[in-house]
Amino acid sequence: TTMSIPSGVAVIAISNGSPPSIPNPVNALSAHVRQYLQTAIVNALNDPSILAIVLVGRPDGKGVFSAGADIKEFSGNSGGSVTTSEPGGIPTLNDLAHLMEGSSKPIIAALTGACLGGGMELALAAQYRVADKSLKYGLPEVKIGLIPGAGGTQRLPRLCGVRYALDVIVRGRINCSSAEGMKCGFLDGVAKNDETVVDCAMRWASWAAKLPPITLESRRLCNRSVPNDAEGMQNEDMCGFALQSCPPKRAGGESARATVESIRASFEVSSFTEGMEVEKNVFNDLLYHSLQGRAYRHIFFAERSSSSGKRKSTNPLAKGKGTIGVIGAGTMGRGIAISFLKAGYGPVILLDVNAKGLEAGVKYIQQTLQIDAKKGRLSPSKLKAALACLQSSTALSALANCDLVVEAVFENLGVKRDIFSKLDSIVKKEDALLLSNTSTLDVDAISSSLSPQRRQFCAGMHFFSPAHIMKLVEVVRGKDTSADTLETIRAVTKLIRKIPIVVGNCDGFVGNRMMHPYTTESTLTLVGHGGGEAGLTISDVDGAIGPKYFGMALGPFQVSDVAGNDIGYNIRREKGILRDPKTGQVGKNRSPGMRYTEIADEMVEKMGRLGQKVQKGWYNYDPKIGKGRKPLPSTEMQQLLDKYSKDSPSRGTKLEKDEIVQRVLFPLVNEGFKILEEGIASDPSDIDIIYLYGYGWPAYRGGPMFWADNEVGLPSVLNKLEELHTMHPGSEYFRPSELLRDCVKKGLGVQEYFRQSKRDATKSRL
Repeated sequence: TTMSIPSGVAVIAISNGSPPSIPNPVNALSAHVRQYLQTAIVNALNDPSILAIVLVGRPDGKGVFSAGADIKEFSGNSGGSVTTSEPGGIPTLNDLAHLMEGSSKPIIAALTGACLGGGMELALAAQYRVADKSLKYGLPEVKIGLIPGAGGTQRLPRLCGVRYALDVIVRGRINCSSAEGMKCGFLDGVAKNDETVVDCAMRWASWAAKLPPITLESRRLCNRSVPNDAEGMQNEDMCGFALQSCPPKRAGGESARATVESIRASFEVSSFTEGMEVEKNVFNDLLYHSLQGRAYRHIFFAERSSSSGKRKSTNPLAKGKGTIGVIGAGTMGRGIAISFLKAGYGPVILLDVNAKGLEAGVKYIQQTLQIDAKKGRLSPSKLKAALACLQSSTALSALANCDLVVEAVFENLGVKRDIFSKLDSIVKKEDALLLSNTSTLDVDAISSSLSPQRRQFCAGMHFFSPAHIMKLVEVVRGKDTSADTLETIRAVTKLIRKIPIVVGNCDGFVGNRMMHPYTTESTLTLVGHGGGEAGLTISDVDGAIGPKYFGMALGPFQVSDVAGNDIGYNIRREKGILRDPKTGQVGKNRSPGMRYTEIADEMVEKMGRLGQKVQKGWYNYDPKIGKGRKPLPSTEMQQLLDKYSKDSPSRGTKLEKDEIVQRVLFPLVNEGFKILEEGIASDPSDIDIIYLYGYGWPAYRGGPMFWADNEVGLPSVLNKLEELHTMHPGSEYFRPSELLRDCVKKGLGVQEYFRQSKRDATKSRL
């Protein structure tokens, strides 16, 4: 409520605008909140006993000021919460900002915690801004494909200059500190050590209440012009440089470039009102017409829905407490151990039977933690605690008291089963989580080596390499895995600052299963295994799929070289697909009509081209060029491709870039449909998150299922797959999924199909 203080100051708390039945921990500026704020401010302005107003996040001055607009209100392409008047007299953010800026009484915004997006735009409309030292502010709208729509692109340049506005808004920053705010002029004051931010704001309010009206008038940013740059650069030139740093419009740069144009209007057009009109038009154009914007917002909601469990785990591990064991001191094991150490778990015991490998692993972990501390990513106290919690051993018995063990040895089912069988008798706690970092193997086959009562605590926890950097974890549900175990793993994954996606157990789970047709088709295009096309070069395919065209972080052959070509080779050997080098016999699990080429097998087996780690793979690498990471063409590989091309049944026209994209990505999408059909993934958006954070899918395309739904269109995907399946009936990955057929038949996108199915299921339970 609005509260009158004896000194004549009204304190208005944003949190009071949310109904008790609707949790709003971040003070999102929903319709309820906006309506409340408008009423409270108008009442305070009309009350002659009130001389000034303090706007705060919570009445006690703690927690979050506001994380901005309630994005759900315009997720369906409704921009009412920000720019467009709504029915029922509900004010927009622009209405509130206009009301605050035009206030006849000084308004002091008391900022704490997060002050982001629309929250920062309201703060800019106040006459004064004070904060405590915890404040983090910013305008991140560009990251969801929009621009600030409640005056951010017009008021911030007037207050802090164009250079600073470009830095904060175009980059979508959310980490601006109170010290930075004082330096740039965003803040007028910071609470002293012995006072709360409300006390500080009250002090400012009492002072501001005595100021003459002309001073208040000068505090209104709408009355100011944009200042000249302190470093002497022209504002126009700064906008030009900012545009040069933005991605191209077609490659995800729509919102960033639009932001620059809106900021440019702050000094180019003749009035603040005109500038606000430009901002409104740009905002609405992005909201209603930008597919990239829809993709970014799809990711925003998908990420949050995927990591929110249906229940809360009561396991101490879910609160960041417990002893962790990591088996395997290689690349994956090291990264996993670092993740747990940085999250405050401990002790963390790294185990490897190879003493030299263990020593190298421990050294790498220590150095990585120290580098993180030097770069400010880890505080000195947390570094000290992490280093103290790191233990190592060559004996499995060292894991006896673990609460959670992650096995991260190489992909061999026999080795993994042997390890779990031994853990069964070694680990004392009957409810300890025993998890495998397998990327393709059967989690049930691994868990079957445990005693029956332990199997409910066994699951897959598939990290992506490098594990301490990549944000994704596939949480693999085995047939015996309990719901409590899944929720605990989900909670632990979030605590180590990663995104958990629960998936079913099958060959390759979700990500790697979908990669199989993608990598197979990519390789086959090199030797013209299609309907009349000529073979492509390695760089043709990587060029079409990579960042300069389709937008993947790396093309398929670059990815393989970085990961190590021996990994795929060992997986194919484990699956019984390889030809026996001694007998020449084809593996028993390679079906007669299967589309397959042995190029990748021969380059590993006979040529030792394992990838970047040995300076040769699909490409050559020179330690003197690009730190040994720049892919260089290989004559040896071209000779190998020429050899296989001679045996190709068709020679003709080369595929164009769009045809390459269709050839290698449509089978990947089709496999995604089959995964949904089988219940391996529970929602199309989960697949999108897996590909975004695990495989370098471009965010502006929203993920493979969103891309197929919205950019390509499912009828086009189905038609092309039917054409390819007719040409290559032996390849199951070209056979269209029944779910895909059903979506096309019903005229629904796959995301809407699943939403409708969930609505129908909810109705059936009522």
